[in-house]
Amino acid sequence: MKTKLTAPFTLALGTLALLLATDTLTAGQTTVSLASAAPVVKAGARLGVNLNSVCDWCDDFTFVDIMKQARGFADLTKPWDPVNNPVPVDSNGWPSQDFGVYFTSFASDPLKRPLTQTNPSFFGTYTLSFTGQATLSSSGSKNIINQKYNPASNTTTAQLVVDSHTGQIDIEFSNTQRTASSGINTGLQNIQLLRPGYALGTTQVFTSQFLTALAPFSTLRFMAMLDTNDSVVTNWAARTPKNMPSQQLNTVNGVGNRAIYSGVAWEYVIQLANQSGKDIWVNIPQGVDLTDPSSNNYVTQLATLFKANLSPNIHVYVEYSNELWNTAFSQTSNNFSQAQQEVSSGADKTLNYDNINNIWYWGYRRIAHQTLRISQLFAAVYGPSAINTTIRPVYANQYVQPYLAEDGLHYLQQNFGAPSKYIYAIGSAPYFSLPLSYTTLDSFFLSLQAGANQIVPGFSGTPAYTGSFPTYTGISYQSLADYYHVKNVSYEGGPDVSAGTNTAINEKANNDLRMKYLVQNYLADALGCGNALFMFFELQGSTADPFAAYHDFAVPTQKSNALTTVAKAPLANYNTCTAAIVD
Repeated sequence: MKTKLTAPFTLALGTLALLLATDTLTAGQTTVSLASAAPVVKAGARLGVNLNSVCDWCDDFTFVDIMKQARGFADLTKPWDPVNNPVPVDSNGWPSQDFGVYFTSFASDPLKRPLTQTNPSFFGTYTLSFTGQATLSSSGSKNIINQKYNPASNTTTAQLVVDSHTGQIDIEFSNTQRTASSGINTGLQNIQLLRPGYALGTTQVFTSQFLTALAPFSTLRFMAMLDTNDSVVTNWAARTPKNMPSQQLNTVNGVGNRAIYSGVAWEYVIQLANQSGKDIWVNIPQGVDLTDPSSNNYVTQLATLFKANLSPNIHVYVEYSNELWNTAFSQTSNNFSQAQQEVSSGADKTLNYDNINNIWYWGYRRIAHQTLRISQLFAAVYGPSAINTTIRPVYANQYVQPYLAEDGLHYLQQNFGAPSKYIYAIGSAPYFSLPLSYTTLDSFFLSLQAGANQIVPGFSGTPAYTGSFPTYTGISYQSLADYYHVKNVSYEGGPDVSAGTNTAINEKANNDLRMKYLVQNYLADALGCGNALFMFFELQGSTADPFAAYHDFAVPTQKSNALTTVAKAPLANYNTCTAAIVD
């Protein structure tokens, strides 16, 4: 309803904004009825976060049951190395002989701090259970207590006390028997190791600390958790089953030296999305055949799984692989090779539609074409109206080479019509780094601010892109997005100090107030310039991880403080686009 003022008066805008949160206010003796204010949109609606891989060395606090993050099952002679010393496993991934497993380990801390300071959530009493019997030992956590065997259920339980003398959690299982009657070593099944504070029989999958840390964000990107880089997945049958013991590394019958499966099960992606209410950003493995016309098509199967199980109010950002311009990853060379094959065989005549005869541009255009195919495959399952609403395909490229995105968008328009029919957004990764040498914390921040100021001018859509093609200078992702009527998003971003020369200074900077202000100003500028979704990299990692906002969710850093501050602020606060960060 409209507000009717029954007496003349004047209010400062700030005061009025506060009063609008109520239904009435009084001016003198006159009561004025006001419409209830619309909910304030927080900046977190346009802020997301990348999740780390599931692994024992990531300081990972994703799962209640840390068997799901364990390194894998290895021979007792080298229990830390399941890659080169695997043991045979059954069809469900459980070992069929004696074995050892590393559940948690820690990278070296650049500042040499004790784990009680950096990872206090690691300590406490863990609860172990498994089907069968075994003799238990551990080199890292020697205090195994209260071991009991229940013959009626054929279940062994025990507790593992992790104190300040513990640096890892490993357990070696010998004299293993799956059944009470066999009397021979036959391995075990259904191993669980629950974190402190969670009781046997709990149905909780994700830790409370993890879910709380996700709260400020609107969107979760699963690129690393899905092991997108260097993925070995080529078909739907190769996806990781939910019932595999570890979601980190799985082998079948001990064959080979690397994982047959790759990344967490899609069912866990769905479960986390439904439980947290967050939108998701997923990556399609580069090696799958998107032209497969059958129902076995990987994307068709994934879209079907999502439609049947994902809450309908959750948006799905979908991207073809990850950083297919980055030669550090095998998917990049694979994509370029496939593009050349498709041109030479005539399988895809569009890649060289203009006779450019450039193998690199063929590869970059293939990314755009594969993104379009993904969009069409989701449309076939969800219906065309879901594209750019529920399903949000993202065409991603390198931030410092926007002309590659320009060529891809022009390619789509010339061959398939307006890109906005198929893609929701173009994406890039506007990291800022350390262009200047440094020897102290002060000079570190001078360098990092200089790096930020090399990046933030590109957030602006000025000058506007006019459509003249090609343009190798003066364009940005925002100007391209504006011209082609798509969104501009950042699939990754934040401070990148991975090439820094002093890891101790790099880590110390995470708890310096200047880091908070620099990240806040950087994000404010990105949002103020029109970035529709900024996916910070990354939520959590070890103390050796230069990108992590948290090492332990119980210990905030200045990065995590900055993210929380920005996410909780009204989005309307971020309405200024600047060319430089000055403080």
